[in-house]
Amino acid sequence: MSNQTLRELLPEFYRQYNLGEEGGNNSASLKIEIAKNFALYFPNFAARKKVVLKHDIHHIVTNYPSTFTGETEIGAWEIASGCKKYWVAWMLDMSGMMASILFNLWGVLKAFARGRRTKNLYYHIISNEQALDMTVNELQKLLLLDKYPKNTKPQFMDIILFAAWVLVGLVYSIFSLLLLPFIIVYTIYIKSQMRLQHSGNTYL
Repeated sequence: MSNQTLRELLPEFYRQYNLGEEGGNNSASLKIEIAKNFALYFPNFAARKKVVLKHDIHHIVTNYPSTFTGETEIGAWEIASGCKKYWVAWMLDMSGMMASILFNLWGVLKAFARGRRTKNLYYHIISNEQALDMTVNELQKLLLLDKYPKNTKPQFMDIILFAAWVLVGLVYSIFSLLLLPFIIVYTIYIKSQMRLQHSGNTYL
């Protein structure tokens, strides 16, 4: 894998995690798996579409899987390395990081420490097309990920800054609860549409 380009690897990444073509970027809604057989749906708005490719490439080069635990860790990594102007990345990453505080604190803290020492594609070091044509090894070197693996140990300042972000995350989480009723209603709507579509296909 390390000698394959991201353009070659992404289709398999999408198949492996059942993300749909182009990571679901062309879908009207975004599926977030909370647990096995339980998911919430969000509108797939334009701001999210601007970050999805960079985020998916980050998954591959950091080796954080697109699972619930992996999303919490890459969320902490992206926050620590910086999401620049992409406000939707800040929001989604904060949600993921805060969701894991109780059961994956050490994993998230290590990812945060790693992020403070590495770079990411949100800073436009290179274009998306250039990133796609690079191998995993090449991109890991560019982002300094070859020097700082997943087991990077947090130092004192990492813990202090992480604690500060957790405080920010607590405030963010409280305000996010205001959106929960709308998300639930939207999820019910999407699932009902999916059932209707499935029923129509069955009759056909």
